[in-house]
Amino acid sequence: MRARSGQDRARLIVAVLFGAGALIACHPQPSETPEPSQPTNVAWMPGQTANASEDPEDDGSFEIMCNNNPEAPGCPWDRNAINTDPEGVWGNSNPHNLPLPVERPERCPESAVMAGTITIPAGEFVMGCDSLDSKECGKAERKRVVVDLPAFSIDRTEVTQAAYQRCIEAGVCTAPAGGFEPTDACTNPVANVSWEQAGAYCEWLGQRLPSEAEWEKAARGTDERMFPWGDEAPTCELANFAGCGLREAQPVASHPGGASPYGVLDMAGNVREWVFDREEGRARQPKRGIRGGMFTDQGMNLRGARRQWGDVSVSDLGIGFRCAGST
Repeated sequence: MRARSGQDRARLIVAVLFGAGALIACHPQPSETPEPSQPTNVAWMPGQTANASEDPEDDGSFEIMCNNNPEAPGCPWDRNAINTDPEGVWGNSNPHNLPLPVERPERCPESAVMAGTITIPAGEFVMGCDSLDSKECGKAERKRVVVDLPAFSIDRTEVTQAAYQRCIEAGVCTAPAGGFEPTDACTNPVANVSWEQAGAYCEWLGQRLPSEAEWEKAARGTDERMFPWGDEAPTCELANFAGCGLREAQPVASHPGGASPYGVLDMAGNVREWVFDREEGRARQPKRGIRGGMFTDQGMNLRGARRQWGDVSVSDLGIGFRCAGST
């Protein structure tokens, strides 16, 4: 028994010494510096091992981490990430450096009202046309007459959205049927207004809608010219019409070269305009006159003598107006 016990003690000592040597071999001494590990995925998520070959399924912890720290690796404002999309959310975009939203003015400035009238002198002029050529004279205006008018005044431009906004603010005018953006399109002509709305605006200013004869004289002068600028075909420097491809109204006074002999602007193209006169030969529910061309009209439809008619309640994105008055 004693011999066997001594033998067992010897075996125990050998086992202890062997185990200590193994521990020393497995663990570096305090004087040695361990080499840093290099994980394959730098922006690994919590719970993911550093040497994982594939991303584990997101259990929601990544979103929680980004909510707590948006600048953490892989989160929306990771400052070490490469921003491949300048407009995107991911990358190094700092929300504090983003441009501030554009603040729209509550109302257009007074300069956008474009107020101003032109006096048209008294005297005779030839109204209408008598050519049988449909390109020069439409059926509705084939009635050439001499008209003697007293002096009158007429707006230099079509009424702007800024000007019409003032009437709405005064509680007199009602809003157009559409396309009314007075803080974005201050100097665009107001459109989508009925004959009644146009008349209410002019009356608010102590004026009225021009008569057909007044409108045509202001547009053509006394020499029977076809267009406000003369007999030359329209160009995009003279008017806004279908040939220019815009298919929308432009700010008033954008075509000073297309002025009439008296300096009245935009009487060809941009938007058509209401006038006061009733349709001839229509006793019941008479329509009212519409003069001038609009931005979708062909060039020959911009003629100063061209006439159209519309119900008093009609509103259209291509119909505006201007006011006139007695002197």
